[in-house]
Amino acid sequence: MTNITDEVHRGAICDLRALQQPGLDTFKRYIRGSLPGPPFWRLTGMTPTEAGLGKATYSMPITPWLADGTGIYWGGIYAMFADAPLASAIWTTLPAGRVLSTSELNMCFIRPITSSTQNIVGRATTVHSGSQVGLSSIQINDQDGRTLAYGSTRCLIANFPVNPNQELPIPDLGPTDTPDPYLRPPPKTFFCDMAHLPEQVPIELQRTTISEGRTHPIWMLTGYRAVEVENGRCISTMPSSPWFSNGTLSIYGGLLAWAADFTMGGAVYSTLPAGSIFATLDMHIRFARPAKLNSGDLILEAQVLHRGRQLRVSSCNIDTPSGKRVAIATGSALVIPGGAQMLSDGKEPDEIIATATSGKPWTP
Repeated sequence: MTNITDEVHRGAICDLRALQQPGLDTFKRYIRGSLPGPPFWRLTGMTPTEAGLGKATYSMPITPWLADGTGIYWGGIYAMFADAPLASAIWTTLPAGRVLSTSELNMCFIRPITSSTQNIVGRATTVHSGSQVGLSSIQINDQDGRTLAYGSTRCLIANFPVNPNQELPIPDLGPTDTPDPYLRPPPKTFFCDMAHLPEQVPIELQRTTISEGRTHPIWMLTGYRAVEVENGRCISTMPSSPWFSNGTLSIYGGLLAWAADFTMGGAVYSTLPAGSIFATLDMHIRFARPAKLNSGDLILEAQVLHRGRQLRVSSCNIDTPSGKRVAIATGSALVIPGGAQMLSDGKEPDEIIATATSGKPWTP
């Protein structure tokens, strides 16, 4: 099966009609469907559902496309999701002809996504909206109202004058012959035999994944691939696909944050003994420059900076093919001894984390 990113993208890129009205009016048009959504919404099913002055709410279905090969949804999914409502909340405060870009994103993960999570809802609120900088915060809940994650952002604001009275063309929205990717049956991928996961040495499993071309559903969705793993280090690549546009000519920052989290997770996993897994606790990413669409494969390199008995701290650099720095991320993760057996036994991630943080020894 080919990657979704090998297909022609769907959705609106550079629809300047979105800048002809104040931000709040624009988002109300998105919600009503009178403005077409960008490719990333079409890729994942992410959509705005409410907008008020300084406030934006989005939802996103949790489909198997977002999982890894073991059925786990990594914490970076929250970052992938949060960036849009965080920026949108600030955008609702702006007049026509103003644009913004994320310069910093912080996320704290409270509960993991599980097989019972049907969709996530992010409610973002503006903290400050100035002439050049905006700040906002977000709380992410599941369909039952449980808090899953919390985050905040800093965005840079700039002028992008557009004639409000000019009749602008509708952008090409791409093919309509098949369902959008998130609505399709999930791909069949093979990462490992779950019955033997507790016996696997993580770094050996990672190297086998690379050498044999094994993959994960979310890799098929994004075209992301790990290409090299050493003890405490992971290098991966990701295409600069138009599918990753959130309406601009650059890759959506939330997708970059997810990719950084997955690469840092790969570096952490390579340091663990057989039988152990990890859970991401938080992440922080700073964006140095936009990553342009169709500019070649991005290169992500992560390394573990601290190897405590329970805590691992890692960092990740994201560079263009020519070596220019796009973003710098850091994150921390909880080591869970015996977690592979619990995962193999069918326990949900929240049960595994609860066991790991209970202070009681795990017994098979």
